[in-house]
Amino acid sequence: MTKRSTAALLLFLSVFFLSIVNASETRVISLVPSQTEMIYALGLEDCMVGRSDYCNFPPEAQQKPSIGNMELNIEKIVSLRPTLLLDTNSMHQRYAPLFQQLGLRYINMPTTTLQQVKEAAAKVAELLGNTKAGERFSEDWDARLRRISPDSSEKPVSVYFEIWDTPAQAAGDSSFIGEIIRQAGGRNIYASQGDYPVVNPETLLKEDPEVILLSYPVTSLENIKKRPGWSALRAIKGNHLYALDQDLFVRPGPRNLNAVDRLHEIFKKVRSNE
Repeated sequence: MTKRSTAALLLFLSVFFLSIVNASETRVISLVPSQTEMIYALGLEDCMVGRSDYCNFPPEAQQKPSIGNMELNIEKIVSLRPTLLLDTNSMHQRYAPLFQQLGLRYINMPTTTLQQVKEAAAKVAELLGNTKAGERFSEDWDARLRRISPDSSEKPVSVYFEIWDTPAQAAGDSSFIGEIIRQAGGRNIYASQGDYPVVNPETLLKEDPEVILLSYPVTSLENIKKRPGWSALRAIKGNHLYALDQDLFVRPGPRNLNAVDRLHEIFKKVRSNE
């Protein structure tokens, strides 16, 4: 089958399936894990008919049909008769023209700050026809943020946050992770070098952070401690080297406040050892 005939078939199938969907029925496909987590956090998972391969939280989300990963299965998407496709930070923007051709409603939500996470929740709730769910989420979000806001009387804990090791790459202060660090009461040692700078080992040793955080799969923290010069760092001497659940930090969604909570607890330990 040629590309042209395949496209024509998909268009026909889309028009056919969408024509038999009840106009009042909402059928959403989440194209990214952050949207899946948001839909479940809002309690609106009954509207969700599909999700990406990467959607692993909550575990019950994996019972929903999968529609691919970065490479989407368009035929599967069409067969699920969605009324809405949800994306975050344009992860699947390249498919937008095809979605439009097929008559599928595609919504992308730029989400690069904690405030935008709350705004995204309100938008998802509205799109799924339950604004009350969005209001409840917002109230809970604000209450949790107030509880874990940094104490202005406490000195911020200096932090090195590593997102990859080959080459070593840090989360800078201007990144989404940087905001999480600040919200928890930390001071990012990479304050003015972009969102995700490659690490200069000499700069790291000079800054001598109190905490080192790793957000990628780590087989052995003991091996990390053996890096050249690291034995002299305050973080290593104080045993404040931590491997974290990367999903809490890299997915802009409802669990980001869990990330703030986790860092808040770590920073309290550091201060108690001073």
